[in-house]
Amino acid sequence: MLLAERIKKIREYRGFKQISVAHEMNITQQAYSWLETKSDNAKLETLQRFCAIMKVDLPFLMATDIPINAENMEMFEKLNYSLVFEEYKRLKTKIANYENLVLKKAS
Repeated sequence: MLLAERIKKIREYRGFKQISVAHEMNITQQAYSWLETKSDNAKLETLQRFCAIMKVDLPFLMATDIPINAENMEMFEKLNYSLVFEEYKRLKTKIANYENLVLKKAS
């Protein structure tokens, strides 16, 4: 499923009209309509604003292999990917620190 199709399906699932989302995003209805038809070149900031309004994480929006349906919307709205990514960064830093300690002891 293309990004534009995902944007439209998420909006429809949430029960919003294009004009309402456009107003919340502070863009024209025509600009929002473009987002639902040709969003392949959309700016990251625009996609982030859409996600904030629709209460979905950007990784879910971009995961074109995950269908937009009631089950997935409910499951993924409970997950907070930003927390997962923050934890990943912390663990990566801890591993790097541990590896540095091991290398120092081996020297």
